[in-house]
Amino acid sequence: MNFRAISLPSTVRTTRDTPRFRSCGEIAIPIQFRSMKPAAFFTLLIFLGSSPAFSQEAPKTEAPEAAGTNNLPPDPFGGIEQIEKAPDFARPVDRTRGSFSLEAKDGTYVPGSHFANWVWTMKAERWGNFYAGLVYDSMRPKLGVQLKVGDAGVLKGYAPRTNPIGENEPMVIGAVYLPKTGEYPVSLLTGDQSNVPAFNVKGIHFRPAPESEPHGQSIDGMIELDAKTATTYAEALRYEPKPEKNCLGFWKHKDDWAEWVFDVSVPGKFEVVLHYGSGAGDVGNRAAVLVNEHTLEFDIADTGGYQKWKEVKLGTVELKTKGENKLAIVPLELKGAALMDVQKVVLHPLK
Repeated sequence: MNFRAISLPSTVRTTRDTPRFRSCGEIAIPIQFRSMKPAAFFTLLIFLGSSPAFSQEAPKTEAPEAAGTNNLPPDPFGGIEQIEKAPDFARPVDRTRGSFSLEAKDGTYVPGSHFANWVWTMKAERWGNFYAGLVYDSMRPKLGVQLKVGDAGVLKGYAPRTNPIGENEPMVIGAVYLPKTGEYPVSLLTGDQSNVPAFNVKGIHFRPAPESEPHGQSIDGMIELDAKTATTYAEALRYEPKPEKNCLGFWKHKDDWAEWVFDVSVPGKFEVVLHYGSGAGDVGNRAAVLVNEHTLEFDIADTGGYQKWKEVKLGTVELKTKGENKLAIVPLELKGAALMDVQKVVLHPLK
Protein backbone atom coordinates (compact mmCIF):
# COMPACT_ATOMS: atom_id res chain seq x y z
CA MET A 1 0.00 0.00 0.00
CA ASN A 2 1.36 3.43 -0.94
CA PHE A 3 0.96 6.33 1.47
CA ARG A 4 0.91 10.01 0.62
CA ALA A 5 2.67 12.49 2.84
CA ILE A 6 0.25 15.20 3.87
CA SER A 7 0.71 18.46 5.69
CA LEU A 8 -1.68 19.31 8.41
CA PRO A 9 -1.77 22.70 10.09
CA SER A 10 1.20 23.00 12.44
CA THR A 11 -0.54 25.48 14.69
CA VAL A 12 -4.20 25.50 15.50
CA ARG A 13 -5.85 27.72 18.02
CA THR A 14 -6.47 25.33 20.89
CA THR A 15 -9.73 25.32 22.72
CA ARG A 16 -11.22 22.86 25.09
CA ASP A 17 -12.99 21.10 22.21
CA THR A 18 -10.08 21.27 19.74
CA PRO A 19 -7.33 18.64 19.94
CA ARG A 20 -3.84 19.96 20.40
CA PHE A 21 -1.27 19.21 17.61
CA ARG A 22 2.39 18.30 17.78
CA SER A 23 4.51 18.71 14.63
CA CYS A 24 6.17 15.53 13.38
CA GLY A 25 8.06 16.18 10.10
CA GLU A 26 5.52 16.64 7.32
CA ILE A 27 2.67 15.35 9.48
CA ALA A 28 1.28 17.23 12.45
CA ILE A 29 -0.29 14.50 14.63
CA PRO A 30 -2.80 15.41 17.28
CA ILE A 31 -1.64 14.29 20.69
CA GLN A 32 -4.86 12.32 21.19
CA PHE A 33 -4.03 10.17 18.08
CA ARG A 34 -0.60 9.12 19.27
CA SER A 35 -2.07 6.34 21.41
CA MET A 36 -4.07 4.87 18.51
CA LYS A 37 -3.23 1.43 17.16
CA PRO A 38 -1.15 1.48 13.91
CA ALA A 39 -3.89 -0.09 11.77
CA ALA A 40 -6.51 2.38 12.92
CA PHE A 41 -4.07 5.30 12.54
CA PHE A 42 -3.13 4.35 8.94
CA THR A 43 -6.81 4.00 8.10
CA LEU A 44 -7.33 7.56 9.37
CA LEU A 45 -4.42 8.82 7.27
CA ILE A 46 -5.81 7.22 4.12
CA PHE A 47 -9.17 8.83 4.77
CA LEU A 48 -7.66 12.24 5.36
CA GLY A 49 -5.41 11.95 2.27
CA SER A 50 -8.35 11.27 -0.01
CA SER A 51 -10.33 14.23 1.34
CA PRO A 52 -10.38 17.28 -1.05
CA ALA A 53 -9.94 19.61 1.88
CA PHE A 54 -6.47 18.15 2.62
CA SER A 55 -5.30 17.27 -0.89
CA GLN A 56 -2.19 19.09 -2.20
CA GLU A 57 -2.95 18.39 -5.84
CA ALA A 58 -3.14 21.58 -7.92
CA PRO A 59 -6.66 22.40 -9.11
CA LYS A 60 -7.26 21.43 -12.71
CA THR A 61 -7.29 24.43 -15.03
CA GLU A 62 -8.53 24.66 -18.57
CA ALA A 63 -5.85 24.51 -21.24
CA PRO A 64 -4.92 27.95 -22.66
CA GLU A 65 -6.16 26.92 -26.09
CA ALA A 66 -9.53 25.79 -24.71
CA ALA A 67 -9.86 29.00 -22.69
CA GLY A 68 -9.41 31.09 -25.82
CA THR A 69 -6.04 32.55 -24.83
CA ASN A 70 -2.61 32.46 -26.41
CA ASN A 71 0.87 33.83 -25.92
CA LEU A 72 0.61 36.50 -28.63
CA PRO A 73 0.86 40.13 -27.43
CA PRO A 74 -2.23 42.32 -27.97
CA ASP A 75 -2.42 44.17 -31.28
CA PRO A 76 -1.61 47.86 -30.52
CA PHE A 77 -3.64 48.93 -33.57
CA GLY A 78 -6.54 46.55 -33.03
CA GLY A 79 -8.90 49.28 -31.84
CA ILE A 80 -8.18 51.68 -34.69
CA GLU A 81 -10.90 51.84 -37.30
CA GLN A 82 -10.14 52.60 -40.92
CA ILE A 83 -11.16 56.13 -41.84
CA GLU A 84 -13.85 56.13 -44.50
CA LYS A 85 -12.90 58.12 -47.58
CA ALA A 86 -15.32 59.92 -49.88
CA PRO A 87 -15.31 58.81 -53.54
CA ASP A 88 -13.14 60.71 -56.03
CA PHE A 89 -14.48 62.98 -58.74
CA ALA A 90 -15.94 61.28 -61.79
CA ARG A 91 -13.96 63.63 -64.06
CA PRO A 92 -10.14 64.02 -64.07
CA VAL A 93 -8.72 67.20 -62.52
CA ASP A 94 -5.23 68.72 -62.49
CA ARG A 95 -4.04 69.69 -59.00
CA THR A 96 -0.62 70.74 -60.31
CA ARG A 97 -2.07 73.67 -62.26
CA GLY A 98 -1.00 77.03 -60.81
CA SER A 99 2.00 75.54 -58.99
CA PHE A 100 5.58 76.64 -59.63
CA SER A 101 9.06 76.09 -58.17
CA LEU A 102 12.33 77.87 -57.52
CA GLU A 103 15.15 75.43 -58.21
CA ALA A 104 18.43 75.41 -56.30
CA LYS A 105 20.47 75.88 -59.46
CA ASP A 106 18.70 79.21 -60.08
CA GLY A 107 19.50 80.55 -56.60
CA THR A 108 22.60 81.85 -54.85
CA TYR A 109 24.07 79.83 -52.00
CA VAL A 110 25.98 81.66 -49.25
CA PRO A 111 27.49 79.35 -46.57
CA GLY A 112 28.22 80.49 -43.02
CA SER A 113 30.02 79.00 -40.03
CA HIS A 114 26.90 77.44 -38.46
CA PHE A 115 24.22 78.33 -41.01
CA ALA A 116 23.65 78.90 -44.72
CA ASN A 117 21.58 81.24 -46.90
CA TRP A 118 19.81 80.71 -50.20
CA VAL A 119 18.59 83.71 -52.23
CA TRP A 120 16.29 83.80 -55.28
CA THR A 121 14.37 86.36 -57.30
CA MET A 122 10.86 85.02 -57.93
CA LYS A 123 8.54 86.23 -60.69
CA ALA A 124 4.90 85.69 -59.73
CA GLU A 125 2.46 85.30 -62.61
CA ARG A 126 -0.60 85.41 -60.34
CA TRP A 127 -1.35 87.00 -57.00
CA GLY A 128 -3.08 85.14 -54.21
CA ASN A 129 -2.38 82.68 -51.42
CA PHE A 130 0.17 79.86 -51.81
CA TYR A 131 1.57 77.04 -49.72
CA ALA A 132 5.39 77.27 -49.63
CA GLY A 133 7.18 73.95 -49.38
CA LEU A 134 10.85 73.01 -49.07
CA VAL A 135 12.19 70.42 -51.53
CA TYR A 136 15.28 68.67 -50.10
CA ASP A 137 17.09 65.46 -49.19
CA SER A 138 18.34 64.94 -45.65
CA MET A 139 20.10 62.30 -43.58
CA ARG A 140 19.91 64.47 -40.45
CA PRO A 141 17.22 63.91 -37.79
CA LYS A 142 16.02 67.50 -38.31
CA LEU A 143 17.27 70.94 -39.23
CA GLY A 144 15.73 74.36 -38.56
CA VAL A 145 14.72 76.41 -41.62
CA GLN A 146 13.34 79.94 -42.13
CA LEU A 147 11.71 81.23 -45.33
CA LYS A 148 10.93 84.83 -46.23
CA VAL A 149 9.09 85.96 -49.39
CA GLY A 150 8.96 89.69 -50.11
CA ASP A 151 7.70 91.76 -47.21
CA ALA A 152 5.69 88.91 -45.70
CA GLY A 153 6.53 87.50 -42.29
CA VAL A 154 9.15 84.81 -41.79
CA LEU A 155 7.94 81.22 -42.02
CA LYS A 156 9.74 78.87 -39.62
CA GLY A 157 9.91 75.10 -39.33
CA TYR A 158 12.02 71.98 -38.85
CA ALA A 159 12.93 69.78 -41.79
CA PRO A 160 13.01 66.09 -40.73
CA ARG A 161 14.99 63.26 -42.28
CA THR A 162 13.72 62.24 -45.71
CA ASN A 163 13.16 58.82 -47.20
CA PRO A 164 16.23 57.85 -49.25
CA ILE A 165 14.08 55.55 -51.40
CA GLY A 166 11.53 57.19 -53.68
CA GLU A 167 10.33 60.74 -54.20
CA ASN A 168 9.58 62.97 -51.20
CA GLU A 169 6.74 65.48 -51.15
CA PRO A 170 7.69 69.13 -50.44
CA MET A 171 7.63 69.92 -46.72
CA VAL A 172 5.10 72.74 -46.32
CA ILE A 173 6.62 75.47 -44.13
CA GLY A 174 3.52 77.69 -44.25
CA ALA A 175 1.29 79.87 -46.42
CA VAL A 176 2.40 83.11 -48.05
CA TYR A 177 0.18 85.74 -49.66
CA LEU A 178 1.36 87.47 -52.84
CA PRO A 179 -0.58 90.77 -53.12
CA LYS A 180 0.33 91.37 -56.77
CA THR A 181 2.12 89.91 -59.75
CA GLY A 182 5.78 90.73 -60.35
CA GLU A 183 9.13 90.04 -58.76
CA TYR A 184 9.70 89.08 -55.12
CA PRO A 185 12.95 88.44 -53.23
CA VAL A 186 13.01 85.00 -51.61
CA SER A 187 15.51 83.94 -48.94
CA LEU A 188 15.96 80.62 -47.15
CA LEU A 189 18.02 80.33 -43.95
CA THR A 190 19.10 76.86 -42.83
CA GLY A 191 20.62 75.95 -39.46
CA ASP A 192 23.69 74.35 -41.05
CA GLN A 193 25.28 73.72 -44.44
CA SER A 194 22.54 72.79 -46.91
CA ASN A 195 24.27 71.94 -50.20
CA VAL A 196 26.00 68.83 -48.83
CA PRO A 197 24.90 65.15 -48.86
CA ALA A 198 23.80 65.34 -45.22
CA PHE A 199 21.30 68.07 -46.12
CA ASN A 200 20.76 69.12 -49.72
CA VAL A 201 18.27 71.83 -50.71
CA LYS A 202 16.69 71.25 -54.13
CA GLY A 203 14.36 74.24 -54.22
CA ILE A 204 11.14 75.89 -53.00
CA HIS A 205 7.74 74.74 -54.28
CA PHE A 206 4.64 76.96 -54.34
CA ARG A 207 1.13 75.58 -54.82
CA PRO A 208 -2.29 77.33 -54.62
CA ALA A 209 -3.90 77.60 -51.19
CA PRO A 210 -7.34 78.83 -50.03
CA GLU A 211 -7.63 82.30 -48.55
CA SER A 212 -9.60 80.89 -45.60
CA GLU A 213 -10.90 77.60 -44.23
CA PRO A 214 -14.57 76.53 -44.68
CA HIS A 215 -16.84 76.93 -41.65
CA GLY A 216 -18.07 73.34 -41.82
CA GLN A 217 -21.62 72.07 -41.58
CA SER A 218 -23.96 74.30 -39.58
CA ILE A 219 -26.30 73.12 -36.85
CA ASP A 220 -29.24 73.07 -39.27
CA GLY A 221 -27.29 70.83 -41.65
CA MET A 222 -26.51 73.46 -44.29
CA ILE A 223 -23.04 73.63 -45.86
CA GLU A 224 -21.99 77.05 -47.22
CA LEU A 225 -18.84 77.21 -49.34
CA ASP A 226 -17.71 80.81 -49.78
CA ALA A 227 -15.43 81.90 -52.61
CA LYS A 228 -12.52 82.70 -50.29
CA THR A 229 -12.45 79.11 -48.99
CA ALA A 230 -11.81 77.64 -52.46
CA THR A 231 -8.44 76.53 -53.78
CA THR A 232 -8.01 77.84 -57.33
CA TYR A 233 -5.81 75.56 -59.44
CA ALA A 234 -5.32 78.14 -62.12
CA GLU A 235 -3.16 80.57 -64.04
CA ALA A 236 -5.68 83.43 -63.95
CA LEU A 237 -8.67 82.38 -61.81
CA ARG A 238 -8.38 83.61 -58.22
CA TYR A 239 -10.27 85.00 -55.27
CA GLU A 240 -11.07 88.71 -55.50
CA PRO A 241 -11.13 90.19 -51.97
CA LYS A 242 -12.67 93.60 -52.70
CA PRO A 243 -15.89 94.07 -50.67
CA GLU A 244 -17.97 94.74 -53.77
CA LYS A 245 -16.70 91.50 -55.32
CA ASN A 246 -15.79 88.87 -52.69
CA CYS A 247 -15.89 86.18 -55.35
CA LEU A 248 -13.92 83.95 -57.67
CA GLY A 249 -13.04 85.97 -60.77
CA PHE A 250 -10.70 86.25 -63.78
CA TRP A 251 -12.01 82.88 -65.02
CA LYS A 252 -10.47 83.31 -68.46
CA HIS A 253 -8.94 79.87 -69.11
CA LYS A 254 -10.82 76.65 -69.68
CA ASP A 255 -8.24 74.62 -67.73
CA ASP A 256 -8.59 76.78 -64.59
CA TRP A 257 -10.81 75.24 -61.92
CA ALA A 258 -11.73 75.63 -58.24
CA GLU A 259 -12.07 73.13 -55.40
CA TRP A 260 -13.54 73.18 -51.91
CA VAL A 261 -12.56 70.65 -49.24
CA PHE A 262 -15.07 70.57 -46.38
CA ASP A 263 -16.20 68.41 -43.45
CA VAL A 264 -19.58 66.73 -43.15
CA SER A 265 -20.82 65.84 -39.68
CA VAL A 266 -24.33 64.69 -40.69
CA PRO A 267 -24.40 62.89 -44.07
CA GLY A 268 -27.54 62.84 -46.19
CA LYS A 269 -29.13 64.26 -49.32
CA PHE A 270 -28.52 67.89 -50.29
CA GLU A 271 -29.75 70.33 -52.91
CA VAL A 272 -26.85 72.12 -54.62
CA VAL A 273 -27.38 75.86 -55.18
CA LEU A 274 -24.84 77.99 -57.06
CA HIS A 275 -24.59 81.78 -56.55
CA TYR A 276 -22.93 83.30 -59.62
CA GLY A 277 -22.83 86.29 -61.95
CA SER A 278 -22.19 86.54 -65.70
CA GLY A 279 -21.76 89.44 -68.09
CA ALA A 280 -23.37 90.15 -71.43
CA GLY A 281 -21.85 88.40 -74.40
CA ASP A 282 -20.75 85.29 -72.48
CA VAL A 283 -23.22 83.11 -74.35
CA GLY A 284 -22.64 79.39 -74.72
CA ASN A 285 -20.56 78.90 -71.58
CA ARG A 286 -21.08 75.62 -69.74
CA ALA A 287 -19.67 74.22 -66.52
CA ALA A 288 -20.04 71.30 -64.13
CA VAL A 289 -20.17 71.05 -60.37
CA LEU A 290 -18.44 67.90 -59.11
CA VAL A 291 -19.47 66.65 -55.67
CA ASN A 292 -17.48 63.52 -54.85
CA GLU A 293 -18.67 60.99 -57.46
CA HIS A 294 -21.62 63.16 -58.59
CA THR A 295 -21.53 65.46 -61.67
CA LEU A 296 -24.03 68.27 -62.24
CA GLU A 297 -23.68 70.01 -65.63
CA PHE A 298 -25.37 73.34 -66.38
CA ASP A 299 -25.55 76.24 -68.86
CA ILE A 300 -24.36 79.66 -67.68
CA ALA A 301 -26.93 82.34 -68.37
CA ASP A 302 -26.40 86.11 -68.47
CA THR A 303 -27.32 87.63 -65.09
CA GLY A 304 -26.84 91.26 -66.16
CA GLY A 305 -23.30 91.63 -64.80
CA TYR A 306 -20.53 89.74 -63.08
CA GLN A 307 -21.60 90.97 -59.64
CA LYS A 308 -25.32 90.64 -60.35
CA TRP A 309 -25.75 87.46 -58.35
CA LYS A 310 -28.21 84.78 -59.33
CA GLU A 311 -29.13 81.58 -57.49
CA VAL A 312 -29.52 78.46 -59.60
CA LYS A 313 -30.55 75.05 -58.30
CA LEU A 314 -28.39 72.45 -59.98
CA GLY A 315 -29.75 69.21 -58.55
CA THR A 316 -29.59 66.79 -55.64
CA VAL A 317 -26.62 64.80 -54.38
CA GLU A 318 -26.14 62.35 -51.53
CA LEU A 319 -23.13 62.69 -49.24
CA LYS A 320 -22.59 59.32 -47.55
CA THR A 321 -19.26 59.94 -45.85
CA LYS A 322 -18.62 61.67 -42.54
CA GLY A 323 -15.53 63.85 -42.48
CA GLU A 324 -13.72 65.14 -45.55
CA ASN A 325 -15.69 65.69 -48.76
CA LYS A 326 -14.87 67.62 -51.94
CA LEU A 327 -16.68 69.88 -54.39
CA ALA A 328 -15.27 71.43 -57.56
CA ILE A 329 -16.36 73.66 -60.43
CA VAL A 330 -14.80 72.89 -63.82
CA PRO A 331 -15.47 74.63 -67.17
CA LEU A 332 -16.94 72.57 -70.00
CA GLU A 333 -17.32 75.27 -72.66
CA LEU A 334 -15.79 78.75 -72.52
CA LYS A 335 -16.84 80.89 -75.49
CA GLY A 336 -16.97 84.37 -73.97
CA ALA A 337 -14.41 86.66 -72.33
CA ALA A 338 -14.79 84.84 -69.01
CA LEU A 339 -16.70 81.87 -67.69
CA MET A 340 -18.47 83.59 -64.76
CA ASP A 341 -17.86 84.96 -61.25
CA VAL A 342 -18.77 82.70 -58.33
CA GLN A 343 -19.86 84.06 -54.96
CA LYS A 344 -20.54 80.77 -53.19
CA VAL A 345 -22.00 77.26 -53.40
CA VAL A 346 -24.59 76.20 -50.81
CA LEU A 347 -25.67 72.64 -49.98
CA HIS A 348 -29.16 72.64 -48.44
CA PRO A 349 -30.12 69.48 -46.52
CA LEU A 350 -33.24 67.66 -47.67
CA LYS A 351 -35.50 66.17 -45.04
